[in-house]
Amino acid sequence: MSGGVDSSVAAALLAERGHDVVGVWMRLTQAGG
Repeated sequence: MSGGVDSSVAAALLAERGHDVVGVWMRLTQAGG
């Protein structure tokens, strides 16, 4: 999810309609850093 309200609302609407919703979070860093 992008972190914006629109992503959260879209996820909530999909879940409300019976879809399985999963949020993924990643931290990307430079090697050696």
